[in-house]
Amino acid sequence: MTRPIVRALAALGFVAASGCGSTSGEVAVPAATEPATVVTAAPAPAPTNTTSSTTTSTTTTTTTTTTTTTLPSTLDIDGAPLIEFSVKVDDALTDQLEQADLIAFVVETLSDERSWIGRGAGFRLVDEGGLFTIIVATPARTDQLCRPLQTNGRFSCARNGWVAINSDRWFGATDSWPADLETYRRYLVNHEVGHYILGAGHASCPGAGQPAPVMMQQTKGVGGCIANGWVDP
Repeated sequence: MTRPIVRALAALGFVAASGCGSTSGEVAVPAATEPATVVTAAPAPAPTNTTSSTTTSTTTTTTTTTTTTTLPSTLDIDGAPLIEFSVKVDDALTDQLEQADLIAFVVETLSDERSWIGRGAGFRLVDEGGLFTIIVATPARTDQLCRPLQTNGRFSCARNGWVAINSDRWFGATDSWPADLETYRRYLVNHEVGHYILGAGHASCPGAGQPAPVMMQQTKGVGGCIANGWVDP
């Protein structure tokens, strides 16, 4: 899954990454071989007069439906696979944030042409797994998912198969955030997804009065820039 995505993003001038660590090669491990075991059946007992009864069992088959939502790229890239991702709310936060509401916000954000699809990335939402899972998690859980990166109960990260968003930031932004909470949440999603699919580093404010780059660490402040949640505002 990762290699075709790397090739597709490379065609866009992007470098895909799965966190800050290095990627090791795959090593095939041969299956262990065990000597065959021969089982000899015991002799059948002599027939006897018996009264037989028949029991009928009923088997119930449950069918699970998998739902996917495609967020296509705005650019036509031959053979480019869609980047599959999922969305989850930390179990400790389900009384504060509905899973359906989080999914709707993430899909709306990543479907917007001002987000990464405007640069040629294409996404597909799946029920579970994918290249990464976007999760709003408690500060402690975020720290755990982000290790060995030090998020210190404050920051979010993109690594280890997770785009982990610190719930304190999701619900309250920061004391220095100069704009509305919705803009900050757009920034969180676009910034961390940018780290994951592009391996993008951090940017700086290009000049006073200009929109802050989405890859700027706006959680730490926007300098003289204008707070911004989009890749291409």
